[in-house]
Amino acid sequence: MIYYFSGTGNSRLAAGFLSEYLHEPARFIPDTDPCEETVCGESVGFVFPVYSWGVPPFVIGFMSRLPLQFWNEVRRLQTPVWCVMTCGDEVAMAPEMFEKELSRHGVEAESIWSVIMPNNYVLLPGFDVDAPDVEQKKLQDAPARLKEIGDGILQHRKVVDVVRGSIPTLKSRLIYPLFKKWGIFSEKWHSSDACVGCGICARSCPLKNVAMSGKTPRWGDNCCSCLACYHSCPHHAVEYGKITRKKGQYFLK
Repeated sequence: MIYYFSGTGNSRLAAGFLSEYLHEPARFIPDTDPCEETVCGESVGFVFPVYSWGVPPFVIGFMSRLPLQFWNEVRRLQTPVWCVMTCGDEVAMAPEMFEKELSRHGVEAESIWSVIMPNNYVLLPGFDVDAPDVEQKKLQDAPARLKEIGDGILQHRKVVDVVRGSIPTLKSRLIYPLFKKWGIFSEKWHSSDACVGCGICARSCPLKNVAMSGKTPRWGDNCCSCLACYHSCPHHAVEYGKITRKKGQYFLK
């Protein structure tokens, strides 16, 4: 079984590839009731993007809500648990965050991997999408990396094979907590005059946090900062305060 979360499509691509390669079913976390989950398949995998050098709080929340019997079955059957983190460049100490959550349930990760995909974070100064050539290069390189990961999972390699980047501890222990506390402000989301009321932003939101009021999108308070609404807008009409006005877009269909 593969549980995955994706906003702009990078982790969806990775989960889909690994689902076919490993012959494991893939479940989209927002559409999955953790209380009803049971262990099935040869392994349990988690695929998700790295947010501010950490595991998305939404993913941690899902793992924490998986029932006791689920984790008891993982231990009893000795089911391998692994994860794949998609990132624009690096993961810092996100693997340790994932391992810490597993340890709360008495489980250890067999393997942890990262795969570099196009950047999509645009909510801070200095952050933007990749140049088109860099984006295409990352997408071209991803299948080979995912095959390598798939082979490693099938071979039960016990490894943490990730790109951590520079000063990983500082990034994860300082910036990630700030992101969780101050990095998600639903009230900053709005539509500009370019909005035509097509509703794509609402349909793209994995948490159904965007609703249409007539032809105007409205954001609720359940935002996880996945940026699907922003990147999927065909008219670049979704804005986060003023900071996204000159930023690029990336959405993997």
